[in-house]
Amino acid sequence: MNLKRNLDTVIYDQIIDSLILGEYKMGEQILLDSFAEKYGVSRTPVVQAVKLLANDGILEILKNGRVRVPVYTPAQIAQLCDVRILLELYALDEILKYSETAEFEKNCEELTSLAISGRKCTEAGDKLGFNKSDLEFHRLLVKESNNEFLTDLYKRTQGRFVVANYLSIPWENRDFTEASLAHLNLMDALSKREFSICKNILTEHIQSVSHIIQ
Repeated sequence: MNLKRNLDTVIYDQIIDSLILGEYKMGEQILLDSFAEKYGVSRTPVVQAVKLLANDGILEILKNGRVRVPVYTPAQIAQLCDVRILLELYALDEILKYSETAEFEKNCEELTSLAISGRKCTEAGDKLGFNKSDLEFHRLLVKESNNEFLTDLYKRTQGRFVVANYLSIPWENRDFTEASLAHLNLMDALSKREFSICKNILTEHIQSVSHIIQ
């Protein structure tokens, strides 16, 4: 049973990688058998992985049972960015409530480690690596709010953002240097308890995606 769940997760992650790499298009219908063949597995873990992806807003299961990649307009992508800003700024406010504790220092170390890892990826030209670390950085930032309902809500928002962001403009045509620097600058300000600067950096960082796509 544990092996099966692990395989579901592996397929889940591999499909996200494929979306980041632009291997699918918005609105494209995908056969489950094609996933099974691509990843060399049976349909069972694919079905479970697709259910998880649909639950997180990354894929859609249509009424006829078919699976497709969601479609987002530029206006909807801007709305997604607005929601991300609301959720992440709220998470930041919650984190700052315990800024004088050892837990805060530990969380800053974890986030800084991810920011440094992402920066190294951009310097090495590893765009997939950076984008995966970017997703994890923001997911961890929200998780550190210690609000499980916020974390759950953000997971679905970020899932939609994966499709909206990476399938709007081919990732290979984009430079993620500024995004990686934004993570480092955010953590520098956070470690210094410069809260207003943190919020400005985070807001501009997220809004930059909407500006690129428009």
